[in-house]
Amino acid sequence: MKKLFLLMFLVVGLYAEDGMLPATKFADIPKGAKMIEFGATSCMSCQEMDRLLYVLKKENPKFPLFFVNIMKEMNVAQKFKISLIPTQVFIDSNNTIVARHIGKLSKQELLETLKKYKIGK
Repeated sequence: MKKLFLLMFLVVGLYAEDGMLPATKFADIPKGAKMIEFGATSCMSCQEMDRLLYVLKKENPKFPLFFVNIMKEMNVAQKFKISLIPTQVFIDSNNTIVARHIGKLSKQELLETLKKYKIGK
């Protein structure tokens, strides 16, 4: 039974990132209006949000949506005062944080917030 569980865990792990927005190093994220998702690949809610971001990015490749893996960039998480994940940070064209959200967003909520702050016009 333990072997079966381990095998299932490994197989699921191989496909966990399929259809997810890949992590971007914070230093590689351009200035300007954008939404940054702070999370971890091991977090189920983060995975759900990443799948949504992946779909949105596929539908509109110019959307400035980024995923930062806080397990690999803890200093960035501290800089942005991330205490729970997933956390979405919305930044305007002046590089000012205009909104934050902790937890999952629906596609509709995310699109409305992006439109409200003129991110990815």
